[in-house]
Amino acid sequence: MEKLLKWSTENSDPSNVPQQPTTQEKSELDPEVIDLILGKSDAVQMREAVEAVSNPETNLDDKKIALDNLEMLVEQIDNANDIENMNLWPQILSFLSLPEASLRTQVIWVCGTAVQNNPKAQKAFFEKGGLTLILNIIKDADEDMEVKSKALYALSGAIKHYPPGLAQFEKDEGYDVLLKLLETSNDIQSLRKIIFLFNTLLMQDPDTVAMRIKERGFAKKMINILDEYGEKDEDLADKVLRTLLAELRHSSHSFAEDEINELRKRLPELKTKYGKCALTPIEWEELEKRIQS
Repeated sequence: MEKLLKWSTENSDPSNVPQQPTTQEKSELDPEVIDLILGKSDAVQMREAVEAVSNPETNLDDKKIALDNLEMLVEQIDNANDIENMNLWPQILSFLSLPEASLRTQVIWVCGTAVQNNPKAQKAFFEKGGLTLILNIIKDADEDMEVKSKALYALSGAIKHYPPGLAQFEKDEGYDVLLKLLETSNDIQSLRKIIFLFNTLLMQDPDTVAMRIKERGFAKKMINILDEYGEKDEDLADKVLRTLLAELRHSSHSFAEDEINELRKRLPELKTKYGKCALTPIEWEELEKRIQS
């Protein structure tokens, strides 16, 4: 055995022993090769997506793909927060002025996804003026309806459970903007979104929200929507009735006297029409008691 070891040592070629790469050799590795092997980080992909949309040489289809990828990336909270860390919000918000409605829709989708249930992203979006920009889109009478509908999604994510956002919403006349849209829009999807948002806000800050919507004849608008669209869309009818109940849970005084009288008068008819598709039997009973109290 000793002779064998001696022979092996004497006859081994040091040049055949694998050598570790030097620091210099490591530094000369092509980053593109590393990306191919390991994959690009999310941060790199986010920056590249924003750069692609910013680049006038990028064609429309590739810009759509870039925004689609960006939206998927910011579904992760850490990536959504990195929009601020990487100072990407100014560029992203500038895309809201792009001439193509399809791109504006996707940009709003990115914003809405990033701020959804994410206080840090809500704060950054608010501080960069994003909320005001979104409300301006909803206000714009000439804006594409699909863009407006997506803007409602972003608005909801920006102000839900974020008091500074709700305060800015009021400052920017957000109540008037949404209630006007309730009166003028015939897009049922948008109506559903607005009513559901008011329902959520009533639970979040009942005192403030109930007062603001009472001042603007909210309950009467809800009844008008039921009359016009309720039988065409059961989900919309359910959302209207649940929102009225949420308002009544705060106080029957949230309604103007003529509104509560109208609701008392109409309740049997509403129950006949929507009793099987909206509210539970217990909720109907509660609604009736609160109207009569």
